[in-house]
Amino acid sequence: MRQRLAVAIAMAIPASAIAQEQPADQTAESAWQFLEEGGEGSGAIAQAPDGSQVVLKCDKPGSREVYALIMSGEKKLATPKSQPMARPIRFLFDGKASQQSWRFYETYVAAFGKTSDRSLARFVIDLRRASTLRVMMDTGLGPDVDLSFNVAGASEAISYVYEACRDSAPR
Repeated sequence: MRQRLAVAIAMAIPASAIAQEQPADQTAESAWQFLEEGGEGSGAIAQAPDGSQVVLKCDKPGSREVYALIMSGEKKLATPKSQPMARPIRFLFDGKASQQSWRFYETYVAAFGKTSDRSLARFVIDLRRASTLRVMMDTGLGPDVDLSFNVAGASEAISYVYEACRDSAPR
């Protein structure tokens, strides 16, 4: 059964872009939905029951064009600003801890392939082997935001996005 995708930011993927055919190597247990945008962009989304999402996306094919978003649904993560603030995020990939610094926007956080830091690469490498992901964020606006995702099939999702983007996934 296809889940409705509620993506609330301009960079995210419209529901009409859901690929009609999933990649052949996608396993039946995959928690990911694969997306296409008229031959230009591609992406993969894992959505939690509360509406929060993990998004891997590429808007146009090319080297270092892939980025990752973690969308909080309606939970506020930062005050609106013209320049996002970089803050630490705690991740648990199947219980294995990692901490990285991502850019905080009002309702999502982002890591980009174009930047010189390795946050996206570390995230992709850890995500590739995981079946569960827990994200804990101290936003400074109130209680920590704690999100949990089923990310089974992440390896296939990562391969799909990087191949569609004509880029090499981090190793």
